[in-house]
Amino acid sequence: MDGFADALAANKTYIIYWIGAICTFAIFSILYRENALYRLFEHIFIGLAAGQIIYVTWSELLKPTWWEAMTIKGQWWWALALIPGLMFYFIYSQRHSWVARIIMGLFMGLSAGMIFQNFANNYIPMMRASFKPVLPVPGAPWSSMVNNIIFVAVLVTVMAYFFFSIDHKAPSVRKMATLGRWMLMFAFGAMFGATVMARMSLLIGRVDFMLTRWGPIVPMGIWIALGTIIVVAIIASRILRNRPPSNPESTNGDTQPTGQPVPGAEQS
Repeated sequence: MDGFADALAANKTYIIYWIGAICTFAIFSILYRENALYRLFEHIFIGLAAGQIIYVTWSELLKPTWWEAMTIKGQWWWALALIPGLMFYFIYSQRHSWVARIIMGLFMGLSAGMIFQNFANNYIPMMRASFKPVLPVPGAPWSSMVNNIIFVAVLVTVMAYFFFSIDHKAPSVRKMATLGRWMLMFAFGAMFGATVMARMSLLIGRVDFMLTRWGPIVPMGIWIALGTIIVVAIIASRILRNRPPSNPESTNGDTQPTGQPVPGAEQS
């Protein structure tokens, strides 16, 4: 047993690289088609993510701020936090579910207050910053004035697109709203491009792992076998996909799907 543990410790890096490569191949198999291997590793990753969330919640939140404060620092009143925590579990009781609704309503009120506070702290400074000077400011470069003019123009046109209190049939309002829609399309395109680049960075990271970490430790025979398996799987899937069904249904109205004539078809 000690020898096995020593062998695992000595080959720890290789084992980690092989596990990462297998997981990468399993996840990227969805690019070909939906399969059971992808679903298996998808569920594994979801379970690992859920377990990590539980671990992080305990190690970084509950343990330092609640457990250690209660057991080490002598702040015994933190034990009272168990009461509202246990109140959530009354949701599973049909008779006493009102207890859970009390604590849920309390936390919903607290969350609403925090959301309103975050909204005020985040968006009021943004609204204040939208009032920019469009005239030359002494000592400021001309580029800042041009940027301010473009910013105000985009802001006004986009707001005109969402301002429905005035009829958009007016030519001036309609043109401003159309320009605002174009500005929104540019912004959405930029955000979509950023999303695509984020996905590409993930792909580049996995490809870099496969080539620079896992690739050097893989013998050439495994590369050949892997390539052969992939090619054979693609060819087999193509053949099976193009193979005609064994009992095709006939399109002739005078015959049944089994090829037998329909009774009374000759008389008709």
